[in-house]
Amino acid sequence: MRHRKPCSALRRTKFFVILATMVLSLAGLAQLVSAEEKPDEDREWEFRVAPYFWFVSMDGNVTAKGQKSDVDTDFNDIWDELNIAGMVTFDARKDNWGFLGDVIYADLGKSKSVGSIDIDPTVKLAWVSAGGFYRLGTWKLSDAAGKDGPAVTVDSVFGARYTHLDVNLDIKGFPNRSGDKNWLDPLVGARALFDLSEHWTLSLLGNVGGFGVGSDFTWETLGGIGYRFRFFSKENNARAVGGYRAVYQNYTDGSGNDKFEWDVTLHGPILGLVIEF
Repeated sequence: MRHRKPCSALRRTKFFVILATMVLSLAGLAQLVSAEEKPDEDREWEFRVAPYFWFVSMDGNVTAKGQKSDVDTDFNDIWDELNIAGMVTFDARKDNWGFLGDVIYADLGKSKSVGSIDIDPTVKLAWVSAGGFYRLGTWKLSDAAGKDGPAVTVDSVFGARYTHLDVNLDIKGFPNRSGDKNWLDPLVGARALFDLSEHWTLSLLGNVGGFGVGSDFTWETLGGIGYRFRFFSKENNARAVGGYRAVYQNYTDGSGNDKFEWDVTLHGPILGLVIEF
């Protein structure tokens, strides 16, 4: 029998407070950007900032101090446990070169019972990613006349992801097992933005990395549908985005009773707002 956490309602309340705060903050940011807009001919750099909410579920295994635990959660558990991660991505580009970053924090885990043993695995995860990209080009997808016809823009991406993990396996009747690990993974990948119409977009991203430098192997995929609109501006400078993100990491350190292993896929829907200026 799985025990529900009594603070689910409180977590939902906190979520909506955070959401309202984010929206108000973005409104203030957009007003500032709009007030400082420069004529097109004076612009050299292009910037984007994108705060997201990631409704995370987790599949895999975690080993701390030699004690292995299954940390699988299915999609139906997301709202029950309200395991939410906040994410902010940003990038800047001048001509074909640019740089990008991604910051995320997640508090994961749910109570469960295995036979007569109660296990409460909790994971606090922080990612900080940074790197650069090169714009390979923009190609039209049809013979439609004018600049507003469907097109795709493709970037090659390279960089690194720093991971900080704080894992605690609280097993009733046994000593607690915990582990605190940090590592850095090199990453290479690509991303594509499809301008389908004046308002609708499709974005895709994928990368691989680790290669034994940090993780043995890691990969990431992200896909999202966006709707462009005016946000305190004279042009469609914002996109509301909904989609799905998945990240896999396989990291091992130590052996025997000192073994730490993180073999986990984090995945779930994302909701966010992209502001361009």
